[in-house]
Amino acid sequence: MKVLRKAFKQELDKAVGKFVNSVQDDSKLVDFDIKGSAAHVQMLALVGLIDHADAALIAEGLSCLAEAYSEGRLQLKAEWEDVHMNVEKQLEAKVGPAAARLHTARSRNDQVALDTRLFTAAKISQLQTAILNLQEKLLNSALANQEVYMPGYTHLQRAQPILFAHAMHAFLEMLERDFERFTDCLKRVKCSPLGAAALAGSSLPVDPLLSANLAGFRAVFQNSLDAVSDRDFAVEFLSAVAITATHLSQLAETLVLWSSTEFSFVKFGDNVCTASSLMPNKKNPDPVELVRGKTGSIVGDLVNILVTLKALPLGYNRDLQECKPPIIHASETLFDALEVMSVVIDSMEVQAQNMALAAADPFLASTDLAEYLVKKGIPFRQAHEAVSELLSMAREQSKGPDELSLSELKLFAPEFEADVFELFAPSNSIAQKVSPGGTGYKSVAQALEFSRRRLNEKGLS
Repeated sequence: MKVLRKAFKQELDKAVGKFVNSVQDDSKLVDFDIKGSAAHVQMLALVGLIDHADAALIAEGLSCLAEAYSEGRLQLKAEWEDVHMNVEKQLEAKVGPAAARLHTARSRNDQVALDTRLFTAAKISQLQTAILNLQEKLLNSALANQEVYMPGYTHLQRAQPILFAHAMHAFLEMLERDFERFTDCLKRVKCSPLGAAALAGSSLPVDPLLSANLAGFRAVFQNSLDAVSDRDFAVEFLSAVAITATHLSQLAETLVLWSSTEFSFVKFGDNVCTASSLMPNKKNPDPVELVRGKTGSIVGDLVNILVTLKALPLGYNRDLQECKPPIIHASETLFDALEVMSVVIDSMEVQAQNMALAAADPFLASTDLAEYLVKKGIPFRQAHEAVSELLSMAREQSKGPDELSLSELKLFAPEFEADVFELFAPSNSIAQKVSPGGTGYKSVAQALEFSRRRLNEKGLS
């Protein structure tokens, strides 16, 4: 390790050097380190801490490094410990002594905080785009199957008839909240720590707000000590990532069930399924299952960073280096999962006949029967008991409630009339749903139209 050891009499032990270097993770931060350095050097020139000729030379050198990185020609060396020293040393090789002025009024403490914030901000933009793409696929599927009905479930037991589009819209709404969480998180991510230096600020006349603006941020730290140690933004980001991943896992689990032979509600395209190594009949939804499985590692990333932070004393500590891998891993894993689920939904074929057959289960009309009585003036609890009793009799006779005669229904509630049998048609049950946000045809159509407009406003659909 060759970094900043003039005051030391011994070489750093190789095992220690290997243990403390972070170049593998930092390879993801090169662009952001260069961008932060470019903003910093421009600020130094504008406040008169370095002359404009040196600033221009450094800026040109940084631009060359950025180009080299984009072309895969810039490699980080472990002997230089981290991305910051790698950039500085490779800049020195390009522009000479002027590079030594780059670190004026800056510490790796505020520098790494900025790099991580810039990386996180970029990932938020990328993830939000991926969320919108998945929302568009869900919306398209809902619109293409707007009249398709199916059983809705609670406790994984058939409950009431719903529209398939209503189920798709539920996932649309989950993802909308995810999108909004990232937007809200971004407000705290885009707060620049530059100017905080190691922990106490600087005796040099730096302008933190100027460097923040140059880096693309509008907010700046209020306390230098907090600035270098704050990773709340990372916890908040990983929380949003974990919640989004959990929603994807719920979607994945739902689709795995629906695609099984026992349900046969949806069918996946061959482009998103894998084969068994032994059983020729198998067509496995492995990518969907992995979306579900990888959610565990993302939740682990959130726990990882919380445990890292929970016992740190005030100020920068090298433990904070361990905050970078969870951010990188979780954000990239979620992005891949969002892309995969977009392809899956796009490939999905809805089996409307199978859904309709399952929804035709007459017991699914039980709640409609109770509400029918409520409309006749019967208190709900009394109506509930009457329907429960008639269902019990139907089961005892191995019949569906629709197979009972009107006279038999009247034994439990005289208010039943011949029109009650219309409720056993799932389409009629759905048509009866008039409450806002419910599964009624009008409500679902309005919800999908609202979602379409919302996506249009964001540049999609």
